[in-house]
This record gives sequence, C-alpha cells and structure tokens, in this order.
Amino acid sequence: MSQPIPVLIDTDVNIDDWMAILFLMQHPGVTVIGISTTGCGVAHLTPAGRNVRDLLMLTAAPDTPVASGTSAPLIYSNIFPNSIRIPADTLFGLTLPTNPAALDPRPAATFLYETLRDSPEPVTILSIGGLTNPGTLVRDHPDILPKIARIVVMGGAIDVPGNVQSVDGDYLNRVAEWNIFLDVLGAKAVFECGVPITLVPLDASQFVPMDKAFYNRFAAAATSPAARFVHDALTADLSFVTSGGFYFWDPLAAAILVDPSLAVSASPPSPRSMILSVVQELDEEDDRSGQLVPAAFGPSIEVAMWADKDRFYDQFIDILNRV
Repeated sequence: MSQPIPVLIDTDVNIDDWMAILFLMQHPGVTVIGISTTGCGVAHLTPAGRNVRDLLMLTAAPDTPVASGTSAPLIYSNIFPNSIRIPADTLFGLTLPTNPAALDPRPAATFLYETLRDSPEPVTILSIGGLTNPGTLVRDHPDILPKIARIVVMGGAIDVPGNVQSVDGDYLNRVAEWNIFLDVLGAKAVFECGVPITLVPLDASQFVPMDKAFYNRFAAAATSPAARFVHDALTADLSFVTSGGFYFWDPLAAAILVDPSLAVSASPPSPRSMILSVVQELDEEDDRSGQLVPAAFGPSIEVAMWADKDRFYDQFIDILNRV
C-alpha cells in the first residue's frame, strides 16, 4: 500500500471548504500536516481560524496545526458581500465542539514555509480560497519550491462564464471566478512559480452539482460525526442546495488531488495542458481582473475540464462516513 500523501490546506473556510477539509482529514490516502486560513475570502480571519480548529474535533487529528493569514490581498480589495460572509463566520447557526488547541502563532506564509522546510518529503498544497497565502509563500520564499510536490487550485473559468457578478451584482466582472478574483496578484505568483499545478476551474465543477437529489442520498447515508455535520450544514443552507447554483467546488478539487483519474475524459478532453495568464488590470466599467487567458510563454498548468460525477459522489459519501 502506498504511503499517504502529505497535504497542506489553504482555505477561506466556506461551507464547501468544510466539506473539502473533512474529506481530506478522513481520507486514508492523505495526511493533512497543517491548515492555513485566509481572511481574503468568505469567512473573516478570526472566525475562520476558530471554525477550522473546531471542525477538526470531528476528525481523528484535532491537534492538526492551524495558522491564520491576512485580511488584505496582495492587490486591490475585492471581497464577498457580508450576506455570504456572516453565515460562514457563524456556521449557519450550527455548533461544533470547542477545540482546546491554540492557533499557531506564525503568520500563514511563515507557517507554510517552515512546515514545508521541515517536511522529510515534498508536500502537496490544496488551495481552496483566494491565493494570498500561497502567492506570498512562493513570492517570498522561492527556495522552498522544490519542497512543493504540486499545488492543486480550485479556481478560474476557462470556457464557461465566471461567477463573480452572479454572486455580487455590485461587481461588473462576468469572466473571473472568485478564488482568482480575490487576489489576482497572488494567483499570478502561483501560476508563474514553476511548481506543478493542477487547476480545477468552474468548467470541471459544473459536472458535479450539489442538488436536492444528492442531498437526499447523502442524508440517508450520513452516519459519522463528520458526515452528520455536513448534512446539518447543507440543511441549514438548503435554499442554496435547491437553487441550482451550488456545486462541489472545493470538495472536487480535494478529491482530484487524491484521485486525478476523476478528471480524465476523452470528450471533453480533460485534463488539458495550458499556459495561462491572470489578467491584472482593474477597469470598473469593463472589469476582467482575474480572468484566465492563454499565454505564449510560461509554465504549463494541468487543467481539469470535466469530472466524473458518479465516482465523485460515491467517493465523497464513502470517505465522509469513515469512522
């Protein structure tokens, strides 16, 4: 049996992040060696750190170290509306056991750097929030790049519309996906660092909806503490589940990290090898910041353009229900 994959998670601690974190914490093929949070995303920084630590109480490793990043991106100030942030901060009114473990005192980028440095083997990073922490890491510590086996990023939109304006109509941006939009400079640093990258954009996640049919199936199967909490969270957010706009964004990226074959398809061709650039310019009248566009030069990125819905659903249910 192969050794578990050592993984660091960087997260903005939204409901789909909770599912991705629990999926990897429960997975026998993974060892999560640390989690960093960002305040440049859905949850605010202080509740993000608290909620992740408490979420770990549902797992076999509640003492997994957790470090906080910053509430300011490397560039601009794109933010989610509070109508989305506050429910994430407050766990949709749910409660978790209190984790007595303290927050790691190191800033997230330092925590990531020193954890990578001290690891006896290269580590895979799962980025499921704005890319401020990973971007700062690769920008400020290029010496650590050989210790990164791969960065799996949930983010971007290639051949489908972005989701920024659909979430917050105050933004005119129709082409970017939120995790890239939140910190375009951080994303640029990650995409250009030369580390192997697997990108899981909206193109892939559109194949795995979180809908009422899956909710009903999951409800019937939820037996472990982790699965019951996910069920309760989905119940609390049931209006979104039934809206037709909820997809397995972050959990799909987590699953592809462990099982890349979930994204392999002949039609549509997936994954695709692409050289991508992150648009940096902010134009309030025609905002395309965060759009991913083809580039002539740069590192090649492996982009998942499809996902095997049935296999993902089966794996998600099985792993979340491990005791």
